[in-house]
Amino acid sequence: MNSAADSIKISFQLPRPHYPRYTLTMNPLDNTRILDLTRLLPGAICTMLLGDMGAEVIKVEDPVRGDYARLMPPLIDGMGAFFRSSNRGKKSIVLDLKQDAGQAVLHRLVEQADALIEGFRPGVTARLGADYETLRAINPRLVYCSLSGWGQTGPLAHVSGHDLNYIARNGLLGAELNPQTLGAKVADVGGAYVGAMGVLAALLQRERSGRGDYVDVALSEAAMPFAMLGWVQACSQGNDDEALDLGGANACYRLYFCADDEPVALSAVEMKFWANFCSAVGKPAWIALHTATDHQPDLINEVAKLFRSKSAAEWAQLLEDADCCFSRVIPPAQLVEDPQVEARGMVGMTAEGVPWMRSPIRLSDDAIELRSAPKYGEHTREVLLGNGFNEADIVALLETGVIR
Repeated sequence: MNSAADSIKISFQLPRPHYPRYTLTMNPLDNTRILDLTRLLPGAICTMLLGDMGAEVIKVEDPVRGDYARLMPPLIDGMGAFFRSSNRGKKSIVLDLKQDAGQAVLHRLVEQADALIEGFRPGVTARLGADYETLRAINPRLVYCSLSGWGQTGPLAHVSGHDLNYIARNGLLGAELNPQTLGAKVADVGGAYVGAMGVLAALLQRERSGRGDYVDVALSEAAMPFAMLGWVQACSQGNDDEALDLGGANACYRLYFCADDEPVALSAVEMKFWANFCSAVGKPAWIALHTATDHQPDLINEVAKLFRSKSAAEWAQLLEDADCCFSRVIPPAQLVEDPQVEARGMVGMTAEGVPWMRSPIRLSDDAIELRSAPKYGEHTREVLLGNGFNEADIVALLETGVIR
């Protein structure tokens, strides 16, 4: 691992020689300091997005084991690959918030912070002296964001849950003809984006009002707009079956398996795309059945049988230029080889073998600088010295186990 001083500029060996190298030019959040009290996925991506826009992100980790993602396999040089990828460029301090002295340290840090993001269950921060009411009394300009599963209020506020629970209850899985576990973490990542957007909105409002604000993000709610189309259809039509037309009930919008068992996606929702598909596969009689509800079960079977007649590569050769909304299903490991992803410079690999994915937020002439993830507590001394603590203070805090 690189030292803190060396982590600012790192040379990367990318998967292909013609991938672009990045230097930092996108700094809309320059001179913005964010305290990150989160763990695992939603908070990591939320503060990664803000950090990619130039914010200084300080991870506040507990003295027991810190962010659990540090040990989440696969490991690269003893550190979780996802942790390394999603915590790039952040600083890490180890602080025991269960001790009064640890809370006092946090309060000192809050004095100079612009925002704080936490991911505890409702009520936990109050026991740690890190709740919004306590901290805004110290810094009225503080923007405070809570990321929780169900939000801070309501009958489920204190109920445990994970991504699958959130999308199960918000109509997203229920809009599928055959509900199944998704490979994507829709609520977690959606919550990260909603959190980042809420923090940015509150920071903008602060420029006008001079006051900070509280941002309450429920991961379950962050995933609800993904189910909005099906929900609007169901409420407006009063027919659950018809609400599934983009959930697998129509032949034009489904996954199909080819002769080599590789899946492909067809999403010819508009008539012109469906007509292009039918013409390309030599089935003009299917055009009139595009959204004919009574014919869909039989049509699905016929289209499925057709796709089973050729390999995915053969279908791609026939349909990718037919303008019919056809795509092969790309496994995650093959993203680095996808020409669209490559052309946009979205992903790559560091010399240490750490996969990285750039922020999809793009400004004109922007780029990102990839920096290493912090070692556990790597920046404790640096951060404290930069916030008014002296060496004697730090020694005393080390001796009592408040910091590491």
